[in-house]
Order: sequence, then C-alpha cells, then structure tokens
Amino acid sequence: MESARSPRPRQRRVTAEFLIPAGWVSGTLMVPESQSLADFLGVAGPFLKLADARLPWSDKVVGFFALQRSSVGLIAPLGGGGEHVETAGGAGITSPWSIACVFDQGMLHGRLDFLVNLRLSDYLLQQTGFLIVRTAVWEPLGPQAAGKAGQRWPVALINPLRVLGLVEGEQQRGGAHPGRLAPTEWDS
Repeated sequence: MESARSPRPRQRRVTAEFLIPAGWVSGTLMVPESQSLADFLGVAGPFLKLADARLPWSDKVVGFFALQRSSVGLIAPLGGGGEHVETAGGAGITSPWSIACVFDQGMLHGRLDFLVNLRLSDYLLQQTGFLIVRTAVWEPLGPQAAGKAGQRWPVALINPLRVLGLVEGEQQRGGAHPGRLAPTEWDS
C-alpha cells in the first residue's frame, strides 16, 4: 500500500543573520512561498532549520544547523529576504514609532509600526510573536557583537522573550504618537 504524501509547498530561500547568546549566526531558512516570514516563525516549531550556516565560534560553513528558536533574539533578513516579512494588510492603519531594543550584546535602533490608536505599552502587551522593526541599525555593547557596529538592515525581527527591554526614541518622527482617533458619529 502506498503512503499518501502531500506535496511539499514551493519554498523560497531567506538568508539571514541571527543574534543568539553566543554571538551571530548566519544561514538560510526555507520558507513556504505563500507564507510571510513572521507567520513562518510563529509555527516553525522549537528549531529553525538553517542551511549553509556560519556559527560564531567557527569560520567554517556547515550544511545544516538546527537553531533553537527561543534562543534567537534578533533575525535580520539579508538581500531580498526582507520582502514578504509580514502578511500584507495584516497590520491595519499604523504609525511609525522610533524605538531601541536592548540586548545583552547591544542595541537595535529602528522603527516599530503599530496601530495609531494604541500606546507603545499597550501594543507590547498584545504581542506574542516576533516584533518587526524597520530601518534597523545595530549598536554593539561588547566585543562579541562588535563586528556588526553600524550594520543596517531594512527590517529585523525581534523575539520579545529575548530582548531585555525597549526604549522609546526621545524625538519621535512627526511628534507624539497620534494616540486614539477622535470619536465619530459611529462610535456612539
């Protein structure tokens, strides 16, 4: 009797850099073409399967590395990997907010987009998956992460369970966050 195997969905290669407690790992994820990277990370299981990985303690490239997903603090897609990071239209009406994410090894400065009628603190309380930070810049705090000083990425994904904290930017682009929208006749 033949076993019924469902065909594997078409995959796209997402090459990225991963910040873990031991330093920086680079490698390639195979993500279904129809799935955003953020959605993939939410259902990937306990391990991210990396191909052609370079580990922090070696200059050699290994063909396969199973990276514990919960150990990852930051994922920065490289090249075209920054495309299709989140599901189109899934965020609603958002506004940019300047933030810095604090890690043991450094700080990631960038922009977090969230709904205009929320405060940053309320937005963070609702988050369960990776946070998407745009126009990201890495500032190292120690020798382990120094090799990435000033590194810029169009987008980075942050594991809220691994970040030590978030700092709001002192001068927000366009002034204060719009906050709640003014009530309309439909709100009564």
